[in-house]
Amino acid sequence: MRVAAYCDYYTDSIRPLQLIVDLQPGDVDWSETLYIPVLGPFEPFAPEDFGDLPCVSVLLEDLVRPKLEQEPSDQISTGAPDTSPSHPSQQLLGIRLPQIAARCGDPSDIQRLVLQMDDVEEILGYVIG
Repeated sequence: MRVAAYCDYYTDSIRPLQLIVDLQPGDVDWSETLYIPVLGPFEPFAPEDFGDLPCVSVLLEDLVRPKLEQEPSDQISTGAPDTSPSHPSQQLLGIRLPQIAARCGDPSDIQRLVLQMDDVEEILGYVIG
């Protein structure tokens, strides 16, 4: 599995616009939620890399953040939950593959997932500044 970022000019600077997840046959179980690390810097993804691979847009409702209870106890802080981007739950992004499979028919044909970076930032609670 390869995770890369497609970057382009947005307003007055270059920023990542899409998060690209390339899949190999057998990489994922389409009946489970896929968790991917969202830690930069990402491998760059050029426009010519899109090619002709079958891809699917991942919608905002397909994205989830892991619950704190699912993390190892040594990574959970005591007291109020840590919501900073360095906290483990803020570094993983869940993609509900069953929802995508239901929308797309035969998921075994899908070789690339395309996520909008704005959706990723919204789910993880990142603030761009």
